[in-house]
Amino acid sequence: MAREQNDPAKIAEARAIALAGKRRIGLGCMALTGIYGAVGREQAVATITAALDNGVTLFDTAPLYGNGANEKLLGEVLCGLPNATIVTKFGLYSDAGGSLYRDSRPEAIRQSVETSLRRLKRDRLDLLLQHRSDPDTPDDDVQACIEDLISAGKVGEFGLSSVSADQIAGRPVAHTLGAVQNELSLVTGQKIEEVAAAMARGACFMAFSPLGRGILTGSKPSQPDDLRTSMVAFAQRSTSGHPHRDGYGVEMEVGELVSARRALAWVLAQGANVVAIPGCRSPSQVSVIFDDLDGPTTVRAPFIQDKIAQNASD
Repeated sequence: MAREQNDPAKIAEARAIALAGKRRIGLGCMALTGIYGAVGREQAVATITAALDNGVTLFDTAPLYGNGANEKLLGEVLCGLPNATIVTKFGLYSDAGGSLYRDSRPEAIRQSVETSLRRLKRDRLDLLLQHRSDPDTPDDDVQACIEDLISAGKVGEFGLSSVSADQIAGRPVAHTLGAVQNELSLVTGQKIEEVAAAMARGACFMAFSPLGRGILTGSKPSQPDDLRTSMVAFAQRSTSGHPHRDGYGVEMEVGELVSARRALAWVLAQGANVVAIPGCRSPSQVSVIFDDLDGPTTVRAPFIQDKIAQNASD
């Protein structure tokens, strides 16, 4: 037992289950306040409620999403639900003109945390991620600030977002790492080094966009303010009929049917420390993931079923 308690892999697996439950699936909430087109408040609330009804306990947000509107939405819907785990972030923001900037100065972190606590109507942030690294702020300064916030009871655990395997492995061992969040799906292909680096540090790996921002399920941008209209993968699909080349260099074409849940199963098979956080915009999209009937949805990749079978058997 003592050996397991000191085994980073076991710690990472335990963190994944503690964070999202045995299914290791949460809800990515970014799309509920725009980014892929407007979503009405009633629909956004219904989507979160549908996730709760399906046993989801993990919800991912950030101050950047909707410039605080996303956190506020979660605070209003999840207020009073102690079993709901909320992951939020700091360090990446949008100015009045819509330009992104990074700021992980200790004073900025403290201000961001206090603002997030108010919006989320919580006394403590379960997991706080550095949304993007800040080249102008030393990691040691960030770590010291986070440790103070943890000691004060305002933050549970700390993690990193959008970092490489080298960045994960390069952090001092004394710096506890609870989670790493990176994109991972059949579109990106396997990220063996990143998942392993997180595992070696005892951290869970949160996979965002596990359905390839909808490209795996045949979703198409339908609103002018949908960010995907500017993404190469969707642009190639609209002009050529083919989405793009996947993470393995194989061209993805209209092929066999596969469900969103099976695509998620592939993601989860990448490691026992992996947690998937698909971003749903409606109750029906939640149902696609959690429907026990496992109904098929169109995926544009004939090789996907072989990849799923291969990774499920490993």
